[in-house]
Amino acid sequence: MNAETVRTAIVVTIVTLLVWLFAESRTLRVETVLVPIEISVGGSSSAFRLTDPDSWTGSVEIELLGPAAEIDEIRGRAIKGITLEIGDELEATPGVRSVELLEAIRKDALFAQSGLTVRRTHPSLLGLETDRLETITLAVEVDLEGVQTSGPVTIEPAEIEVRIPATVASGLELHAIAQVPPGAISALTPGRRTEISQVVIGIDGLPEEAWGVRLEEPRAVVTMAIRVRTESLTLREVPVRLSLLPGDLAVWTMEMAPEDRVLENVLLTGPVSAIEQIRRGDVVLWAVATVGTEIAEGQDADAVERTVVAPVRLVGLPAGVFAEVKDRSISLTLRRRAAESDDPG
Repeated sequence: MNAETVRTAIVVTIVTLLVWLFAESRTLRVETVLVPIEISVGGSSSAFRLTDPDSWTGSVEIELLGPAAEIDEIRGRAIKGITLEIGDELEATPGVRSVELLEAIRKDALFAQSGLTVRRTHPSLLGLETDRLETITLAVEVDLEGVQTSGPVTIEPAEIEVRIPATVASGLELHAIAQVPPGAISALTPGRRTEISQVVIGIDGLPEEAWGVRLEEPRAVVTMAIRVRTESLTLREVPVRLSLLPGDLAVWTMEMAPEDRVLENVLLTGPVSAIEQIRRGDVVLWAVATVGTEIAEGQDADAVERTVVAPVRLVGLPAGVFAEVKDRSISLTLRRRAAESDDPG
């Protein structure tokens, strides 16, 4: 066999193989392809929900008829999934219906332009409920129950738009609530105005069966300051001490009634840390009754003995702690020392 004959045989073989491959690629065949399906509202002003979500797997078996080469191409593209949109492949008219998946998938661009025949699907039906969306504008409120604030609390945005199915919206009184996380509040420095971002906005007043609700601005920025956290403590007894000017002390002796030697049930209010110091005994308080010259002298300068009422105040209070001792006073008996020395007893 000469070289020319060999070359001719090779060319004939290659051409025959190409013809066979082309014919094979154009041979019609039936094949089933598993395609992920996403349902979307697209650009429509509708909402939807599945009437039987437990039976929906998110994928559909599609039986295709066509040339093998085209089926192979479609399989490679369909494995990424397709989207069926309300108002396009799916009907947007409000109501409950069973959608024929065969018709909807045939409308999808991937299959409509492929030249293949979509013969059947499994499942064949999809239960769907659609409704028209209404837009409601709500003022955003901040939920700060149990939190004492100082100064104004601001929120941005101050209003949000809520899109809600018309059948759900009927007769509802809705509130947009920004719920500041407890952890964010506990991290604030009392008295310092602070900005808290990414605060989630929820809708209060929706029934449990509500569906299809959309928020245009689901998060907000809250700016606020909290008050210094305070606590109260009642002291059962606070000892009373007397205070008299040295010059007066040389003239007078003082005697306190037994019942006035302590103040009972003194209410303290102040920062939590300071109240805790008092509770632990790290800070000791006492009351002081001050007897001034004007009290001791009074109108009757020659009196040997007299009873006076002296106001009291608390000493040793930590900064920011206030005590309810207003109008508290004690009774004292004052005697002149000269009169005591003349007393034969």
